[in-house]
This record gives sequence, C-alpha cells and structure tokens, in this order.
Amino acid sequence: MKQFYDVIVVGGGPAGIMSALASGKCGADTLLIEKNGFLGGAATASVLGPISPFHFKDEQVINGIPQDFIDRLIKENGSTGHLKTIDPFGSGDSLGFYDREKYKYVAAKMLGECGVDILYHSFIDDVMRENDIVKGVVTVAKDGLKQCIRASIVVDATGDGDIAFRAGENYSIGDEQMHRVSPSSAMFEMANVDTDAVFSYIKNNISDFEFYTDCVPMREFSRRFDQHFFVAQGFKSLVKKAVENRDLLFGRDSILLLNGIHPGTVHFNSTRICGGDSLSAEGLTKQEIDGRNQIDSVSEFMIKYVPGFENAFVSVTNASIGVRESRHIEGCYTLTGEDAAEGRKFKDVVSRGYFPIDLHNPDGGSGYGKGSVWQPLKDTYDIPYRCLVPRHIDGMLLSGRCISGTSEAHGSYRTQGGIMGIGQAAGTAAALCAFRHIQPRQLDAEAVQKKLISFGASVFRDEEKMLEEKRRAHEIVKKYIQAHRGNLITKPEILSQFE
Repeated sequence: MKQFYDVIVVGGGPAGIMSALASGKCGADTLLIEKNGFLGGAATASVLGPISPFHFKDEQVINGIPQDFIDRLIKENGSTGHLKTIDPFGSGDSLGFYDREKYKYVAAKMLGECGVDILYHSFIDDVMRENDIVKGVVTVAKDGLKQCIRASIVVDATGDGDIAFRAGENYSIGDEQMHRVSPSSAMFEMANVDTDAVFSYIKNNISDFEFYTDCVPMREFSRRFDQHFFVAQGFKSLVKKAVENRDLLFGRDSILLLNGIHPGTVHFNSTRICGGDSLSAEGLTKQEIDGRNQIDSVSEFMIKYVPGFENAFVSVTNASIGVRESRHIEGCYTLTGEDAAEGRKFKDVVSRGYFPIDLHNPDGGSGYGKGSVWQPLKDTYDIPYRCLVPRHIDGMLLSGRCISGTSEAHGSYRTQGGIMGIGQAAGTAAALCAFRHIQPRQLDAEAVQKKLISFGASVFRDEEKMLEEKRRAHEIVKKYIQAHRGNLITKPEILSQFE
C-alpha cells in the first residue's frame, strides 16, 4: 500500500465505486477504502432491489461511467439493464435488475482495469487535517494496525458523511423542523416462489393493492433472467387479517415486493425501522435486531397467507440495514426540495436529478399520503458542483447521499442511480484538483463538465436524443402490451396511452 495518492475515496458503495472509476479514468493515482470485504455498499450488503431509474420519463439522465457499469454487468450475465415501468408511481420510470454477486465482481474488475487500488476490511480511525485542509486518513484494520495514508483530495462516499464530520464540517440531520429521518429498511429475498401464482393473485385482487405495474425489457439480456417482471405494493386485507391474528409484526401496513433477478425469487422492501440512531454502534445494533425480527415475521406471513409462497424460503438477507438518511453535510450550496420539484437549472451543474421526492413515513405504518410523500418533478433538476464542496473544509469532496441538500431534496437524489451520477462527478473533480494542485472550491465547474461529457455523461439535455428515446420506448412498450394482452396488471388507463 502506498503512503500517498492523488485521490482517496472512502466508501465502496455505488457513489464510491463511480468516484473511484472516474478518478482512475482521469489518470489519477486512486485508492478506494471499504469496510467490507467486497464492493457495493447498500447495493450488495443491504440487499437493495433493482437499481433505481437512470431515467426521467423516457429520457436517460444518468449516463457515462454508470452506464458503462450497467453495460458491463449485462455482458457478464449480471443484469437486465433498465426495464421501463409502465406506471412509474412508487418505483420511478425504470428499474435495473442485477445479480449482487456479479455486481461485486464487475465493480472490482473495472476498478482494477482503471488502475485503482482497493483496501478492504479497513475503517477510518482518524482524518489527517492541517488547519482546515484534509491531508489524508488514518485507517485501522482487523489486527489493530493503523496506516496513515495521505492524498491531495479525499472523497467522502461513506453515505453518512463520516469523513466530513470528523474533519469538523457542519451538518444537519433529517428535516429542518423536527430533525426526523426517513426510516431504514432490512431488505431480503425469498426463493422457490411460484411467481406466476403471485402475479395471478395480484391480478385477481387488484383492489387490495396501492400501486402495481408491469416492467418492460428495453434490450436483450441473459436468458437465465427470463421472466415477467412486475412491482406491487398491497396485500392489504391479508396484512390486516394477519396483524389482527398477531401473525405479523412489522413497521408497515402493506407489503412491497417485486421480482428478484433470478426466476422463482422475490425481493422485499417491506420492513420499516423507525427512530433510533444509525450513527452509533449501539443504535445500529438495535435497528439490526428490529430489522431481522421484521424479516422473520414478514417471510412467515408470506408462507402462511399468500398463494405462491407455500414452498418458499428466505434465501438472502441484508448484512447491514439500509440507511436512507442521516447526515446532510453543509456545502457551498444547499439544494432544496423546491429546487428539485421545480426542475431548477444551475450554471455549475455536474449531475442531474430526476427521481420524485420520495419521503418515507418516519413514524412507520401507512404509505403515501399518510405521513409519506411521493412528489413527481416538473422536470429534471441540476445538482450544482457547489453541493459537493464542503463549506468550510478544503482537501475533500462529498459524494453520494451526504452531499449538501435538505431532507426533501435528499428524498430525490438519494436513490442508487442518482448517487452514481453524483459519484462520477465527485471523482472527476477530485482528479482535476489533484492534477492542478488546487482546492475543490477553486476548480471551475466548466472543467468538470467538459471531462464528464467526454465520459458520455448527460450533463445537459440533448433534445434530439430525448425525442428518439421517447419514440423508441413507446414502440417497445406498445409491442410488449400487444404480446401480453390480458396478462398485465398495469391500470387500463395507463396501458391505453400506448395504443
């Protein structure tokens, strides 16, 4: 392990992977530090379902290195690519199903090809700082060995903003009034499921569901994943009956499920872990126990009550709960919910937001409209470079969900596709700063934009490309509906838009 790097990226989740790939592609000597023995962060360790949209309606907003990663996953028989959700409510405009083991493999492979060093099983013991400039990090390993590793720029891709926090930057937690955060989730999958029977139950009991849609493949992928993809949230009457019988104890009043990437598997985003402290070991321990109790209760409920699950079993559980929200680090600009909802544009744009403002009920229980928010955007919005630059601390950049934004704005950009785009921008900026021997606040955003565009990133809207993407998507969905007529769950008024 070297003692000095141009760029150190801390955190090997989606944002960290993209930051390190971008830095490496720029030619910077880059180190990625990860606490686990594999990459992916929440995408793998927390058993996330499909990758959230790269799209706003049919326009692909996230592109460049993140799309290179998806393409490589498909080539390695590890993804379906982006499937269009015919009705985007509750899910967004597309979903990219992926194999988590392939995700770990492909991420490490691509990083190695870019010359990025990886250090697993390492925690940050301290941040090296001179005055208000971060100079590197001190890692601690399993054997207690500490290493001081210096860098020109450190990228905080920890999710919780741990590096910025330790460096002394200001931060806020949760919403501005009550400082409450969106609840965490313990996600899991079940195998040996008769998904045709589950689909039939949904189709024949559609009034028992809050939202539901079919997902349409937009390109060819490995035949090992061939199945009818769908999303549904409900089973309300069965949940009510089970709760009354004390057969079900969890933090919601409905079940959200969708296909796993492999036929016969189903993914659950159906637990809700409210309150507690996700920034301490003691708090996380309590949440992990709560989440695992909910997993057992939900899975046993599915086996006992829901057709298609009679012979199913839990096949995958999260190694750590998925934390949606914690610290929002103060940057040179704080993105607001109004910025996102109104689709505001900024001169120093380095990535773009597109996902509805999705706020989960911090008290648990009921879904959208009863403590939760699903607010579609008027248009895509710009994420300014200033949101990635800490307000008071030099020598570092922010990447992923810890960038400078309010809880409302965070409810949009926190999804996996969004933080991949942010990660690409942070890694590119970090490399440029290292090469120019300047601080991030001194870097002209135009230089970042030019480099991102050279990677294929959609920093600015391409009207002609957007119209072609819309035309192509409409034709593919139209043909899919015709081929599956009579065996779809999407609302008829939504389907009629493609006739």
